[in-house]
Amino acid sequence: MRGIIGSSVMLVAALCSISCGACVGQIGDTGGGGGGGGDDGDDTPLDPNLQVELVPAAGVSGVQVVNFAVPLPRGLATTPDVRVAAAGAVLPTYRRGLGAYDDGSLRAIQVQVELDVSAPVTLDVEIGGSPGAFLPATDVSATLVAADGTQGPRVWAVLPAAWLAASGVFGRIVPQAEVAGGALDAWGRVCDYGRWNTDAFLAQQSSRDVWLFDRVTAMYRGYAITGAAAPLASAYREAAIYRAGIAGAGTATRIGVPGAADDLKYHYTQGLALHWLLTGDDRFREAAENVAIRAHALWNDPGYAGGSDFWTERHAGFALLAYEWAAIVSDDQAATFRAWGDEAVDAYLAMQASWPTSWTDPEARCFAHTADAHGESFGYAGCSPWMSAILADGLEAHAARAPAERAGRVRTALVRLGRMIARDGRDPSGKPYYWMGLGRAGEVDPYDEHWGEAAYVVAMAWHHDGRRDDALRAVADELVAGLRSRGSAGQLRSFNWQCRSAVQAPAYLR
Repeated sequence: MRGIIGSSVMLVAALCSISCGACVGQIGDTGGGGGGGGDDGDDTPLDPNLQVELVPAAGVSGVQVVNFAVPLPRGLATTPDVRVAAAGAVLPTYRRGLGAYDDGSLRAIQVQVELDVSAPVTLDVEIGGSPGAFLPATDVSATLVAADGTQGPRVWAVLPAAWLAASGVFGRIVPQAEVAGGALDAWGRVCDYGRWNTDAFLAQQSSRDVWLFDRVTAMYRGYAITGAAAPLASAYREAAIYRAGIAGAGTATRIGVPGAADDLKYHYTQGLALHWLLTGDDRFREAAENVAIRAHALWNDPGYAGGSDFWTERHAGFALLAYEWAAIVSDDQAATFRAWGDEAVDAYLAMQASWPTSWTDPEARCFAHTADAHGESFGYAGCSPWMSAILADGLEAHAARAPAERAGRVRTALVRLGRMIARDGRDPSGKPYYWMGLGRAGEVDPYDEHWGEAAYVVAMAWHHDGRRDDALRAVADELVAGLRSRGSAGQLRSFNWQCRSAVQAPAYLR
């Protein structure tokens, strides 16, 4: 990772000049946590046509092999048939299905075409259309500026936000254009993908703090929300930077984050998995599997024994996300990763239901633990409203692939979590506590950097409770309004945590 230099400013400027394209026809609210599909999407069929804009990297022209993948909602395609045309001419294509939902439908289709990119090119893509001639596969590494991907592809393929969001692969996402200027338009100012881009990250990459909270996922979700160049470029390059630092395999896997080889909270598979689903680069699938194995070695006892037994929502959430996303993309170890996810969720739900025994409210329960178990010195039991968003993200990913009865239990746990944060998780001004106490006031947060995470968890609770609890909805709206009027990201890692999970809140509330 050392020595990765260079600015993406020219590339981003070129990409920013592109229209994000358009999806033809109506797009349903099919998004769901973990790419598993929603529990209550509107089931409007997704029009199978989209446009993909191609932009060569600086200095690239002439005939090039272009590699990209189109993420798909559950049920859209069971075979990788895809028709790709440019200026009305059907192109020979290489095509391959990537991953599968539990109904056998594909999560994505990898596409390669060969054409002259000296002038601007728009590809017309039809999922399920009659393909052109078959193009022999080119190794993905040969389509990149540098073989490891850290400088991005030779030709960028930019998909429209409407398609990316409707695919469900990035979670429950609403395109920015659909909420712009409205009450739910609260994340746009805080999530400044241009300001906190790869150049900002590279300037600080020797400090492990800037790696926190899986920046790759935050940037890929930003790309899905905006269809914009900056988050796509950052996500692509930083996924490759993260993978390039990984050494070893299995339990011997070590990540390249400075000083964090044994620290679970830096072990991320979701960004690696999303990258594979957008590129078909198998190196990232294998990396996701190895990081998940290492994460399990670091978090092999997910339960909480009480007292100072180390446990935080952040560690619990990232461990669960590691298993669920490795399972989504794995070609040979998915059953193992799902079993680890099952074990972790069983432990978390048991913890929520039973600890502490003095907390008897069955309808409002966080994942409570003592402050010293969390590494804090507050001296009383409680939970972290903002770190709960990471665990909630993982639980939603688990529910998306779980059988109906189990998914229901997980979402009931999310409702209970959101109810408690809505009732007990805010200071007298309405701002979320930094640390929420059980039956007592919590720790007032001196900053305005945690509005969105609490809004996200309460929004999930309102949604999964049947969208009928007016009090929950009111609190969610107040928290979103607080983020809109007062939210800020004063440092890079603050951007990371605020723009990773909570950006899904508008989809639960609209």
